[in-house]
Amino acid sequence: MTEAHKLHRVLRIRDGMAVTVGIVIGAGILRTPGLIAGYLGNGWVILAVWFFGGVVVALSTLVLAEMAAALPEAGGKYVYAREAWGPLMGFVAGWSELLVSRGFSGAVKAVAIAEYIRILVGGRGSVPILAGAVVLGFFLLHTRGLKASTVFQNVTTAIKVLIVVLIAAAGIAAGDFAGFSTPTPQATGATAGLLGFALAYQSISFAYYGWEDAAKMAEEVKDPGRALPRILVGGSLAVMVLYLLMNVAFLAALTPAEMAGSELVARDAIAAVFGEMAGVIVVIASLLILISSANVNFLGLPRVAYGLGRNGLAPRAFTQVDERGTPRNALYFISAWIGILALSGAFELLVRFMMTVAITVDTMVLLGYFRLRARKPDMARPFTMPGHPWLPAVTVALYVGILVILVSTQPALALGAAGMLLAILVAGVVTIRSDEYGRQS
Repeated sequence: MTEAHKLHRVLRIRDGMAVTVGIVIGAGILRTPGLIAGYLGNGWVILAVWFFGGVVVALSTLVLAEMAAALPEAGGKYVYAREAWGPLMGFVAGWSELLVSRGFSGAVKAVAIAEYIRILVGGRGSVPILAGAVVLGFFLLHTRGLKASTVFQNVTTAIKVLIVVLIAAAGIAAGDFAGFSTPTPQATGATAGLLGFALAYQSISFAYYGWEDAAKMAEEVKDPGRALPRILVGGSLAVMVLYLLMNVAFLAALTPAEMAGSELVARDAIAAVFGEMAGVIVVIASLLILISSANVNFLGLPRVAYGLGRNGLAPRAFTQVDERGTPRNALYFISAWIGILALSGAFELLVRFMMTVAITVDTMVLLGYFRLRARKPDMARPFTMPGHPWLPAVTVALYVGILVILVSTQPALALGAAGMLLAILVAGVVTIRSDEYGRQS
């Protein structure tokens, strides 16, 4: 093995967009529409909140694109937080992503893959054992090197986009748009008002999460100053269009009441208009979508661990790369952590907890845009955020407003997320003050 500062620049714009679309479209759009329909109860409101989520992502992408083009280092948001706020906030950003945001999402996807496999084989087999086998399979794939994993990603992403378009087209063409015309009762009780929006937005933000993952591989992107903004902006816009099409298709075939509580609305929508066999085909298609999405967790997270290790904020062993360009020790750690998490369940609670942590950290990272502009005005910026300073200020204000709603409507969950972030913060203080960090930095 060799030192990890020799990552290879092999990724093109299409590879990066495949990574973006690959990780974003997955468990979120397959699993959360039933939850969201139960929270909101109205077809037009459902579409509006999905669109709002896409707008927030698009604005966030523009802010991040400037930082990514100016700081094309492996690690993504960790790098921007470190450069803007110092190593402690870099530690918080990196480790919250490893342990919560992306680690949890990788486990959720592994469990969902296992559940769909179990459905296809008639309910036989253990979900934890199957999920463990899924994690092991991805680990073995990524030991083959970046080239093999990106080829796999490009192929599965192409299949995924085709599947999504076909499902959307079938639902729109054959449905009667009952979801838009059937009167639905106003949400009441536990999910009324702001709480309903908060719960729905957590699920929608989970569905969009991963829009920035290509930035983690900045040191492996050809011509990053030009390519990264195109990858980030183009990928996020493509996802928003596909998500809106999917939701129109669902609402064309089903009412929100019929969608509510479903674990796989895509299957129910297609089965409603084409029969049960078509529903089985959608289960297989959904399995392919999840495989493509989970693959990017194993592709991007070792690069975050690598970036942390290189700067003394994680074990130095994470900076080792094998002859195939894979941060092997980081891959061991990520695979083991996702495997452990995959043994648990509670999909909805995990998503809500994960996104409360993630939105909090993302607010800090996006605020770093203004910090970098003030501290390093002469930094080379191959891409600049349009509408400065008002548009980035609006973006940050949206995040702050969403956080206020999440905290005020779910105080217990917010307290748990704060506890997790405080633990990471304390670990960061100990790490940064240690003699080992001083020697490495």
